[in-house]
Amino acid sequence: LGRAAQDLLLKGVPYIAHNSLSAAAYSHENIKRFVESVEDQEWLRGILRKEGLVAFIRNGAILPRSSGASDKPMQGNVTKWESPSSFIRTFNLPNAGEITGTGIPKGVTLICGGGFHGKSTLLQAIEVGVYNKIPNDGRDFVVSDKDILKVK
Repeated sequence: LGRAAQDLLLKGVPYIAHNSLSAAAYSHENIKRFVESVEDQEWLRGILRKEGLVAFIRNGAILPRSSGASDKPMQGNVTKWESPSSFIRTFNLPNAGEITGTGIPKGVTLICGGGFHGKSTLLQAIEVGVYNKIPNDGRDFVVSDKDILKVK
């Protein structure tokens, strides 16, 4: 058991660190795309209050996750987010350009629908919208005001 722990600490951990934390592990294009995506998400999050919004959900976002224990987007026959016409907002991001989606205004917003229509999935996406996402997460342009919180 001691030898296994030694191998894990002296070989496994350095290998994982090198292949995940080192810029050399990623292509220049992927790093650039990630940085630009984070810049755009931060810009969008920063303009929410000025626009009277608490959250924004990009049209085409994939909100459901592959499982309850995963951050990966659901694959297959997935309904992509489409903004109700009364909530459509368009912004011009510094890197990605024009983006259209749902602007959720400050105040009380009622989310209703039948069972298994995505109400909880939408609320979960808004809840984690305070964090930046990696490109192709599906929720990469679901952003929320940094001061929102969940109350159960």
